[in-house]
Amino acid sequence: MLRAPRLGCVKTRLAAHLGDEAALALYRACVEDMLEALHGCGADVIGFVDPADALEEVRRWLPSLSRVIPQEGTDLGRRLHNAFAWAFAQGYASAAALGSDLPGLTARRASQLCRLLRSEPALIGPSPDGGYWTVGFKAARYLPVAFDNIPWSTPEVFEATKRVLTPLEPAQLPPLADLDTVEDLEALLREPPEGAGRRTLAIAQSLPRE
Repeated sequence: MLRAPRLGCVKTRLAAHLGDEAALALYRACVEDMLEALHGCGADVIGFVDPADALEEVRRWLPSLSRVIPQEGTDLGRRLHNAFAWAFAQGYASAAALGSDLPGLTARRASQLCRLLRSEPALIGPSPDGGYWTVGFKAARYLPVAFDNIPWSTPEVFEATKRVLTPLEPAQLPPLADLDTVEDLEALLREPPEGAGRRTLAIAQSLPRE
């Protein structure tokens, strides 16, 4: 799930402290590091892009993506559901959704995710902030209700979603932190996860610090 790399339109909570240019540089680095980690994991990597008029812009930026598709829906739940519905309509046997700012995603973790997608009916990976960094399903076990009535942008997202997934006994991946706030950035710099994205770390370490 991607946003176009436009000044003032990405990482707005970070931008409030770091400025739009630094926030954009961090966002671009995060996405590029993630694609590097996903390369060779054994899955098609498809970018679902917001806004819809940015498809060509994203294709030029990220030519390694298998496809570039516009996000559709009025809220995150609808956008996620529509992304899964598109994937399964295309004939994919399984699919997982990821955000675009996971500096701790490594090639090893990406391969683990793909293996679980092939063997488990569903999976989910928690984030320290109470959300999740990935959720996935086999096509035959997909539960659209996993995206209904979820308290998005709150610390209850993971637990609320996991309750919905309980009948599927989802596999749970290890936690991964995203990069939304200054506190997230400070945590990344203080204790970078093993294999953390090199571009993201380089940008983060170059920023002025109080």
